[in-house]
Amino acid sequence: MHGTPLPFSYTLLLHRTAHLYCLLLPFGLVDTIGFSTPLVVGLISYTFFGLDTIGDEIEDPFALLPNSLPLDAISRRIEIDLRDALGETDLPEMLQPVDYCLL
Repeated sequence: MHGTPLPFSYTLLLHRTAHLYCLLLPFGLVDTIGFSTPLVVGLISYTFFGLDTIGDEIEDPFALLPNSLPLDAISRRIEIDLRDALGETDLPEMLQPVDYCLL
């Protein structure tokens, strides 16, 4: 919900765990995969940090950011459908995207 963000300590723990894991990963892999270690660690680190960033981005789905839910458009669609079902003819227009973003 918009009023209940994730606690800072939870976010901090996730960031630190991902960094520590990716820092120590090469030491655990070097004996088994040898010269491929940097490539494998790079791919795994990219995945971990990407997931961490995505988690930060979708933490607040009700904001007015490009990746947030288009609540105004959803509400307008519900209003149009309900008014149409009630037989009204003066229906509001659907909200249109602005700069390819539907808010």
